[in-house]
Amino acid sequence: MEIRERIIEEATSQFLQFGIRHVSMDGIAAAMGMSKRTVYETFKDKTTLVYACLEVLSEKRNKRNKEICTPSQNVIETIFSFMKEGIKAMNAMNPVFFRDMEKFYPNYWSSLREKYEKEALGLSKELLRKGIKEELFRSDISIPIVAKLFQEQMNLLADEKVFPHDEFSYADVFQNLTINFMRGISTKKGIELIESMLDE
Repeated sequence: MEIRERIIEEATSQFLQFGIRHVSMDGIAAAMGMSKRTVYETFKDKTTLVYACLEVLSEKRNKRNKEICTPSQNVIETIFSFMKEGIKAMNAMNPVFFRDMEKFYPNYWSSLREKYEKEALGLSKELLRKGIKEELFRSDISIPIVAKLFQEQMNLLADEKVFPHDEFSYADVFQNLTINFMRGISTKKGIELIESMLDE
């Protein structure tokens, strides 16, 4: 693994665990047993490193999304896989990371969120169409409306006023939201499949 990749891996791990503000370039160098000079020769400053980490995270996320959307799975299995991945990521992530991104990199964070939301909306529509075709989701739902409703509910996850992080965990809210939303749009066949998967 190249030095650049190693630095990104260590920095990403620290950013997600402690938030961005509490992580320093010196701390990253010390954790890796390398000189500060090497880190600064690879990344001119912390901002450049933060952007590089987010780019790699985004690439990994897109790759994983493609792996989950395998043709062999039905739509409910696919959504359960996304849910498990989401829960795993949320449990490994400190909510401070999001707050730091919003506070210290507002423009970049805003454009990143916009990009993610556009991709997520497209994926939701694709999954809804697949679910209707497989007769697991009701055919009378409006795909654009339901996809947007799900996205807006997901946005509530990050709203401190609605779900204060000292009272609710991201993972619990995400799981409840996803399963109950699926139940609401599923056919009898779809609901039976959801219940059998929950019993596993």
